[in-house]
Amino acid sequence: MPRRSKGEGSVRYRKDLKAYEIRLTVAGQRKSVYLKGPKNRDNDRQADLLRRKLALAYGLAPLEGSPPPLLEWLEAHTEALAAEGRRDNTVYNYVLYLRLVRLYLGNPRLDQVTPEALEALYRCLAAEGYSKSVITHVRNFLHSAYERALRYGRTPHNPVNLAKLPRLPSREAGRELSEDELQRILQAAQDHRLFPLFYLLAALGLRRGEALGLTWNDVDLERGELHIRRALVPNHMTGKVSLGPTKTTGSQRILPLPEETRQVLLAHKERMELEGLYHPEGLVFLSTTGTPLRPENLRRLWLDILKKAGVKRTRLHDLRATFITRIIRQTGNPKLAAALAGHQSLTTALQHYAKVSQDDLKATLRSLKLLPSGNPEEEDKG
Repeated sequence: MPRRSKGEGSVRYRKDLKAYEIRLTVAGQRKSVYLKGPKNRDNDRQADLLRRKLALAYGLAPLEGSPPPLLEWLEAHTEALAAEGRRDNTVYNYVLYLRLVRLYLGNPRLDQVTPEALEALYRCLAAEGYSKSVITHVRNFLHSAYERALRYGRTPHNPVNLAKLPRLPSREAGRELSEDELQRILQAAQDHRLFPLFYLLAALGLRRGEALGLTWNDVDLERGELHIRRALVPNHMTGKVSLGPTKTTGSQRILPLPEETRQVLLAHKERMELEGLYHPEGLVFLSTTGTPLRPENLRRLWLDILKKAGVKRTRLHDLRATFITRIIRQTGNPKLAAALAGHQSLTTALQHYAKVSQDDLKATLRSLKLLPSGNPEEEDKG
């Protein structure tokens, strides 16, 4: 491997782990990052490249001459975030944002990026049809990269602080299904072996990953409780699905099971036993071959059910929006709805999920009266 300056870390191959170990000392603490793979020349180069990127991102590499190019710094920043424990899908998104920067901003020197150039980048992304959410994420990614650069003396300023995002419309966060639509959907799904999954999404407002990640250990049919502990999520880097943590720590919760829901799950368990797919510690919802359900397959099934039910195209996640809206409408307690849905923030539940229907507006205005009761003319005569 190429020689390196003192303090820029080291690389060694660990036969016991079948991985390269990149060791660095950051702020007086030893940090180890691992790169899996067999030992060969190509992997030797990849491991040393990773070491150099991390040394750059943590301010260990001596600054010789001008600050680094923007893309080199963003790549180093991304590797450092991955080493700090960001989830695979989050790192995958960082790589996508980096590609957008490369495509629409180019590769100027880190200290030569201006607020005007960043605003032009945001406008280009908007013109290409990227959503407000994506553009905001790109902006936040750049901001954190420049904050790291400031911390380690790679640039004298953060231009992201001075660049303004263009005014962009917020994308509609789904819709509330009507009572008739919900009944037609459940009726269309009733004969399918995965009916209990759609029922659970509608009855308890679970996230898709939370429902797919349920194991029978999480289902207490005797006590009538459902424990939300993990989620089944697709890994965009590997293309596989795997069990992982819930969206946030606040998403972990224990939900009481209404009797109807308990009966639906009990019948599902009996069916799983007949199919030979039940295991006390296994997943509650499986494919016919006993493998975890892939989100894209579930989405295809959902679209088939909508077509069969005669309901216009809508998102599977709208079952959750419908649940939250109805809880708020029935109880008048947004905090209760947020707790049931696993939201730490009341604002999220109200802003993105609670919907206002025409019936809500009519019911509110129907009782509104400004004039005194009785006949105004009779009151004038008196």
